[in-house]
Amino acid sequence: MFKGIGFLMRYTWKFEKRYIIYQILLQILTALVPLSDIIIPKYIIDELTGARRIDVLLGWAGLLLAINLLGNWLISFFSGNSFVLQGKVFTKFQTMMADQLSRSDFARLEDPKFLDTKAKAEKFLYANGQGFGAVMTSAFNIFGKLFTFIGIVAVISTLNIWVVLGFVALVLLNAFYESKVRKQATVWDLEKAPIERKTSYYIDLVENFAFGKEIRIYGIKDWIVAKVHEHLQESDRFYARQTRLMNKARYLSVFTNFVLKGITYGYLIFSVIKDFIGIGDFTMYMSALMNFSDAMRSLMESLLNIRQFGGYYNALKDYMDVPQRMYEGKRLAAPAGPYELRFEDVSFRYPGQENDVLKHISITLHSGEKLSVVGENGAGKTTFVKLLCRLYDPTEGRITLNGVDIREIDYDRYMTLIGSVFQDYKLLAFTVKENVSFQHSDEEDDGRIHDILVHSGLARRLETLPHDIHSHIYRTFAEDGFEPSGGEGQKIALARAVYKNAPIMILDEPTAALDPRAEYEIYQNFSELTEGKTTVFISHRMSSSKFCDHIALFKNGEIAEYGTHDELMAQGGDYKELFDMQAQFYL
Repeated sequence: MFKGIGFLMRYTWKFEKRYIIYQILLQILTALVPLSDIIIPKYIIDELTGARRIDVLLGWAGLLLAINLLGNWLISFFSGNSFVLQGKVFTKFQTMMADQLSRSDFARLEDPKFLDTKAKAEKFLYANGQGFGAVMTSAFNIFGKLFTFIGIVAVISTLNIWVVLGFVALVLLNAFYESKVRKQATVWDLEKAPIERKTSYYIDLVENFAFGKEIRIYGIKDWIVAKVHEHLQESDRFYARQTRLMNKARYLSVFTNFVLKGITYGYLIFSVIKDFIGIGDFTMYMSALMNFSDAMRSLMESLLNIRQFGGYYNALKDYMDVPQRMYEGKRLAAPAGPYELRFEDVSFRYPGQENDVLKHISITLHSGEKLSVVGENGAGKTTFVKLLCRLYDPTEGRITLNGVDIREIDYDRYMTLIGSVFQDYKLLAFTVKENVSFQHSDEEDDGRIHDILVHSGLARRLETLPHDIHSHIYRTFAEDGFEPSGGEGQKIALARAVYKNAPIMILDEPTAALDPRAEYEIYQNFSELTEGKTTVFISHRMSSSKFCDHIALFKNGEIAEYGTHDELMAQGGDYKELFDMQAQFYL
């Protein structure tokens, strides 16, 4: 039950030690002030009903006021600062989680089981919507309420030990039943995580600007809203079950509270009538017994909270322990260039699939060579590139860089060798410059970035931007941001790859969204853009193959044909057929 607390405490101590120290002091003070309010009034009342000595009354009243003033001032100080420090811990936890996700294998991001585990892990960190730190707050409350509880027990045990035991038994009975209820509620919550993730996706479809055009043009608003409603109803059914179950625990709590108060008033009134205790004692014991009940319930509530969220901790542990296989291995430095890449009998099958997408691929990319990869959709072209970029590792065979298996090379170092423009490239709601450089580069670099963008065909667009390369893409964070067309976005993505200046260039349909003139300009500059680089060029436009040294035609996951453009045309195979099919529309 306390493994999750230990995990949070270790990381909190590592991130911000003051938070734990302040919380401990806060809990001690939070316990001491109420105890003084229970004990000191007894002596004031005894003095008022007895000798009424002014100096004694002023002494007790002054002590009570001083404890309340200083204690509550310190409580406010530690409470406020703890809140700020908890925010800092939360920030560092968020950063750690983001780093964990960014370092996860690419395949994990497409795995529904992994995404469900992530959603469950977040339930532990954010206490199922109660906010980060709620679990730790419950842990510190245990310490504070235990301190209060011991003090109150010391007071009321002088009255009658059987009364104390009766109170404890009733509270424990209520806590036992509520723990069973919460355990079932946690099970349902974990089952609900995939439904909530799916509902969030459907809601995002409605809210996300990127889907706005399709929703309106195809008139699918009602269809999507119906799906949102359907999944919200499924969540409602979970909430209804949980509420019915939790209400049973609340009904028992109301009843036990009624019994506790009845016993308290009845016993204390009887004790005063029989002169077993005085009015001051009556006040102290009444306050102590009422606070005992509250402290006991609060203590059990905190324990139950920790137990409940302990179920979520297992999901967090699974999430944090997910293997990052891409970072495993010997972590060798990348060999010195020039670079030769070789696929040696490589086969690949996506996780959970029965059939290989690529089958026994063997091919060599020499340094500075330009390879065109062609074939129909589903032939394995994009998967071939994903393996080359090490987004996935081969199921069989190996890929080598200058004779070294790329799995043995440090993952981050290998990535520095790759520059890419993917068909599904993404632009961020940052400045043009940041989208190209992916960092806050020096102003001295601005000229180079500008030249690359011009060379990529964005000269006219840059002239219209309010802040040149410092203009924001999209209006997400800037009112004067601009919405690039598909072709302009592709040019920025191309400029990004050129700026990286990596020795290996991957171009996956880099001209798919360009108009004929822009495509012509890119082809004209193709040799210059890829000069000295080993380049893999994927395109459905067969004419682009003429710019490359060799062509590999993929079919059913295999390399069906390989050679130069002239050689493949002379063979009269699939490549010639595809080339002629496109060429006839230009004749």
